[in-house]
Amino acid sequence: MDPQSAAPYFDSLVNYVKSGVLSFHMPGHQQGTGAPAEFVDLVGAGALQADITQVQGMDDIHRPFDGCLRAQRLAAQAYKSDRCYFLVNGSTCGNQAMLLACLNPGETVLVPRNAHSSTVAGLLLSEARPVYYQPPFDAEMGVFHVATPDSLLSVLQRNPQARALFLTSPSYYGAAADVDALVALARQRDMLLLVDEAWGAHLAFHPRLPRSAVWAGADLVVQSSHKLVCGLSQAAMLHANGDRVERARLESVLRMLQTTSPSTLLVASLDTARRQLAQEGQRLLEQVLQLADQARAGLQAAGARLWGRRPGVHDWDDSRLVFSLPGFSGYEVERRLRREHNLQLEMSDSQNLVALVTPGHTRQSIDRLVAAVSELAGQAPEKVHKIRSPHLPELPESRLSLKQAFLARWESVPLSKAAGRICVDTVCPYPPGIPWLLPGEVPSPALIEELQAELAAGVTVQGAYDPQLETVRVVKE
Repeated sequence: MDPQSAAPYFDSLVNYVKSGVLSFHMPGHQQGTGAPAEFVDLVGAGALQADITQVQGMDDIHRPFDGCLRAQRLAAQAYKSDRCYFLVNGSTCGNQAMLLACLNPGETVLVPRNAHSSTVAGLLLSEARPVYYQPPFDAEMGVFHVATPDSLLSVLQRNPQARALFLTSPSYYGAAADVDALVALARQRDMLLLVDEAWGAHLAFHPRLPRSAVWAGADLVVQSSHKLVCGLSQAAMLHANGDRVERARLESVLRMLQTTSPSTLLVASLDTARRQLAQEGQRLLEQVLQLADQARAGLQAAGARLWGRRPGVHDWDDSRLVFSLPGFSGYEVERRLRREHNLQLEMSDSQNLVALVTPGHTRQSIDRLVAAVSELAGQAPEKVHKIRSPHLPELPESRLSLKQAFLARWESVPLSKAAGRICVDTVCPYPPGIPWLLPGEVPSPALIEELQAELAAGVTVQGAYDPQLETVRVVKE
């Protein structure tokens, strides 16, 4: 019998539900019997029956010894890691845990400037010293991709004391790094390699997809099992390889960061998503890739410009669709596809759109997307979008640490008058969740100008106290 056919945590949950136990424990809806009828209708009685807590017979992610421990071991075997930890606070929690577990206050970590905002929170909590590096910029697409060994040489030479290298791969757009080369580079310099592979939970299960950093031997790797595979939202995994990261400290950090009431539904979804991938992953992902290929052909015939494997990018995740529609901003296309065709894409920026193709899609899904884009392409845009030649300001000067700025007394000033002032807010267009400005940094006039152009194009900003970003918080003078 294939060990990967088992789902021990899921089975424990099914057994508890079927046992008919009379519950006098939380949650208060008592397996749905006390829940509002409209909520039961929406999520289903079965889901509420399985929404229990860590009672007898149900293992706990914080101190696993039974079904959860066996499920985590099966996940480690499936992904070829030495140890796997289940996360119910998403890859956000995993990114923060990696930094807190591996770095002491003041130790240097090399961080891509296009890292997810959760990484910034981890830096603030750990009080590690970030040194930011810029991955290669694609002027044609208008986006940063992922680090290459060559792009890191100068920052490595300037920071020989760095304790860790933090890597984001794949990117939101699908660009993937040469993880084997970066693992070797980190080993040569006695650095830990910490990888935000949130968009790569599926990579290990099809040969056409980029190589996973887990397989390459990175020290810690975070993956979101809810993004492109079939875990529930917030479900994620943290994989550990080797013995260079102290496991006791890592597990203590996870207990601090994660809820003491982990959802049994989230944990069970991790167990079954792993089983599905281990047993059917190559077949399912082959279908996904075929659908994505068909979609690209259809979108190109409709007049869209397709983005994929790019000069200077080691590999690309072909399961996602990345495209633009000439004359239209990405924001307008996303908005009109939802309004006029009831289709919701993953994200847009001023030029590009990203649509995910997953095991939940069919040929009918792809046909509907292509037809909608074709119809839109035959219409006039609400406002003609002219691709701007991106002006890339230098990274902002940092005058205070993240924590010092976060705790500083502040005042609000108009965004137009923030140049030269020490910022307290995080200014982070979302999606994709990449900060433009961080606490302690001083924006230049050029950066303010670029940010205003993005706001005028319709970008949504998170992290700032003023959600419209008409004002920004700065250190009080």
